[in-house]
Amino acid sequence: MPLLTVTVVEAIAIGVLALLFWTVWLRAREPGTPLLGAGFALAALWYFSSDSLPYTGPFIDVPVLRASSIVIGSAVVLVTVGVVQYLGFPRGWLRAFVVALWLPSAVLIAALAVGQPVRHEVFHVGVLLSYVGAALLALRRAFERPGQNHLGLGVALLIMAALPFLLQAAGVPSEQLKYFAGIGLAAFGMIVLTISLLHRQRELGREVACRTAAETRLREANVLLESRVVERTSHLHELITGLEAVNRGVSHDLRGPLGGMSQLARLAADALSRGDPSMAHRALPAIAEQCDASVRMVCSMLDLARLGEATPRREPVQLEPIVRSAFEEVILSRPGAQRPTLRCGELPTVQADPDLLRTVFVNLLGNATKFSGQTQVPRIDVAVDVEGADVQVCVSDNGVGFSADAAEHLFEPFYRAHGAAFDGHGLGLSIVRRAIEAMGGRVWAAVAPEGGAQLCFRLTGAAQSATPALAVAHAA
Repeated sequence: MPLLTVTVVEAIAIGVLALLFWTVWLRAREPGTPLLGAGFALAALWYFSSDSLPYTGPFIDVPVLRASSIVIGSAVVLVTVGVVQYLGFPRGWLRAFVVALWLPSAVLIAALAVGQPVRHEVFHVGVLLSYVGAALLALRRAFERPGQNHLGLGVALLIMAALPFLLQAAGVPSEQLKYFAGIGLAAFGMIVLTISLLHRQRELGREVACRTAAETRLREANVLLESRVVERTSHLHELITGLEAVNRGVSHDLRGPLGGMSQLARLAADALSRGDPSMAHRALPAIAEQCDASVRMVCSMLDLARLGEATPRREPVQLEPIVRSAFEEVILSRPGAQRPTLRCGELPTVQADPDLLRTVFVNLLGNATKFSGQTQVPRIDVAVDVEGADVQVCVSDNGVGFSADAAEHLFEPFYRAHGAAFDGHGLGLSIVRRAIEAMGGRVWAAVAPEGGAQLCFRLTGAAQSATPALAVAHAA
């Protein structure tokens, strides 16, 4: 007898498959692979000894045949249970059906174990039914989870169940069936192993994709965090610079009035001690005027501080009544001053905070009124331009204007482009900037086309709908 017979070669191939299934289990913990490895190991053991098994007739009735039949029957059951575990145990009627198709194998193996003779044909049919249950589950999973090669697995299981009968129908002698069955079992093992490895490859691909996406999100988060750190650092730097400017401005602007009030109060006290009330009568109005100026400056500083803490809201705001009300407030606050002409184009409805927007217009119109007051015919123009979802507003005057160098500093606290030539403390445009930035916009200054100043702001996403064109003219 040759050293390597067909069954020995088949046994070696099936044994290698058993080792491969166990390797997959150790490396990837793929469900069902330990049972598949055990089943193929028992099948390899059976094929190693199959050439020495005697044929005693139609019944399995001798101990050596009973033992070998128990081995090969257990191998088939373990393989099919491993396939079912790999696919995931079903529920409902399919679970009961799969278990019912395992029962004949269990009953026949138990009968052989207690010494009961069993016909070869009955044993083969009972054991092969296990493949049918696993095949039905694989076909069900192919319908539920397309694209995972379960259809091929189901077809392979059905072929394994029908192979002995197909070979007998083709005229293959019964004693040669084991050779073809061994080839089929080895091919089936390769199919199951390939499907398992492809499934693992898909899982690894998804895991790599998830990790790549997570790394991308992490990099984006780091970039965003860095930009926010830079933004916050810049904001803190601006706050510190602003606080330093406020400290310098407060020290400068309060020192003068307080020193003047102190000196006037001493002069008035000296005059009263000499019995000269006329000097006190002249000093007291000056003291009151300087007190009022100091109060106005403190109120402006409080407004600026409140804007830093404000949480703006967004609601539809009609610009026409806001502009008109702000202009009237400016005129009433400057009694005796020359009244400028206010010209407005189309004033739309915008999405903004009405209180902050009114504060902006009060300061912009007040600034334009103050610096155009010395011209012969003072004029203020309010122009609104809607660009997509954004709204741009420009307030222009024909006043004294400012230099290009001054434009960069107009919105800084306590900055006064014309020094003491005009009243004020340099806080109005700082309030405008703080209010616009609180609403998510930006401000800038430019020289008006006809001379004078042009102060503009832009609100992002504030456009809503335009009202009919409106021209508001307040004559001098």
